[in-house]
Amino acid sequence: MAGRILLLPVICALTFVAANAALASPRQVTIDSDGILSIAANPVGAQHRNGAGEPPAPEYRAFWVDAFHPGIKTPAQVDELIANAQRAHANTLIVQVRKRGDAYFNNTIEPRTMDPEVAPLPYDPLGYLIQQAHAANPPLEVHAWLNVYNVGTSSQVWQEHGAEWANRRPDGSTGAYLDPGHPEVNPYLHEIFLNVVRNYDVDGIHFDFVRYPEGGNWGYGPAAVQRFNDAFGRTGQPANDDPDWKQWRRDQVTEFVRSVYTDALAEKPLLKISAALIAFGAGPITEDDWSRTAAFNEVYQDWRSWLEEGILDLGVVMNYDREYSDLQRTWFNNWIEWEKDHQGIRSILTGVGAFLNYPEDAFAQIDRARQPSAQGNAVLGVALYSYASTNVYSTDDFYTNPALAAGLPRQPYTFSWDPDFLVMRAREFNNIFYGSLSQPSSYPDPSLGEIPTAPPFPDLAPVPVLPWKQNFNNNRPALAIADPHVP
Repeated sequence: MAGRILLLPVICALTFVAANAALASPRQVTIDSDGILSIAANPVGAQHRNGAGEPPAPEYRAFWVDAFHPGIKTPAQVDELIANAQRAHANTLIVQVRKRGDAYFNNTIEPRTMDPEVAPLPYDPLGYLIQQAHAANPPLEVHAWLNVYNVGTSSQVWQEHGAEWANRRPDGSTGAYLDPGHPEVNPYLHEIFLNVVRNYDVDGIHFDFVRYPEGGNWGYGPAAVQRFNDAFGRTGQPANDDPDWKQWRRDQVTEFVRSVYTDALAEKPLLKISAALIAFGAGPITEDDWSRTAAFNEVYQDWRSWLEEGILDLGVVMNYDREYSDLQRTWFNNWIEWEKDHQGIRSILTGVGAFLNYPEDAFAQIDRARQPSAQGNAVLGVALYSYASTNVYSTDDFYTNPALAAGLPRQPYTFSWDPDFLVMRAREFNNIFYGSLSQPSSYPDPSLGEIPTAPPFPDLAPVPVLPWKQNFNNNRPALAIADPHVP
């Protein structure tokens, strides 16, 4: 194949038919003659267009860009990132700039990252990205992604405050998370976020690890337990299944989200505030099922209430499920159906775990995510995890771990385990993936041969207007808005 690295022998020949799948449209944002915004969903089966010959309806098409891989570490990486996002017809980059208590930007409270792959000063990864993304044609939104409570054990904040601020189990053992219940933790993190808002022209900020660790039995730092006991007139250590103790821990995370949302929007009213949200396991189906989810009952991330209260603009749900697994495909379908109908007064983006899937399976999940629910509700777009790991063949979890790769349904995973070859192959698979989001394409599968794919994003789409934001373009006050979740 011209221009492509030879990755495998030709096992079989497949006829490629270029066709764009008929896709349901996301909600369509319109502004009438009086300046009133409304959102409507097109019927199931409609193309992602407003009508024949008209441009696609607005929707978010985002990549998560993590800091563990190339993305924004040098000017050349940023330029390549923007070019690849444009090839993919993406319109938003959610870019990790606080990994573990560090900063991939220069105007910072915490230490600038010591990542040896980052270009030296005066290079500012976030600053340069914003400059280039906003100057692109069409421009791309940049949302600064900051890990919240997970700071690692080598970070400066942990080294200086870990003894007091660490999140603990009942036996006193720690992990790498700060404790939302310690009275000094949330104010410290609040300033980390506000510093970015004040000093960088970001389009949004994005919470990650805004929760307790998995397991449910966290939060037992002495200061947190004392605060709980003072609030409820108790003594001693609360039982982990105590409903008041569970709710108190949820409240600590929620109050952090609320305080940042309120204060960040006071600085920049048009700023979009989002979070990476937990969707472990089977997911809810009935209303009562929410209280049994891991998000609510284990990591104390009550994101349903955040969307209902309106202290997030965009909930980006991490629906990281393997399409080739019948069980996980059912999980994905159940979760996205529930999410579409439970967006509160804000909006949800479906997070697709492309890194766990074959390309055509990720595209199938994108298509289903964009279809309205049985009740006619739709999400406002999708986010793909991740820019650096777009499919099973470019995910280093697999190509550096033969035992893990052996669990994938298609074998052989590779014809060579040479590390240099696998890195080269991963880059090539990423390159194919970016283009295949917008153009008919194919990729060389080691087991099945050349696999054709149809693009989920054949046309460019604008970023949606969020109807609860003020319309500053014509200096009008906040607008009266129709319910954005009713088609």
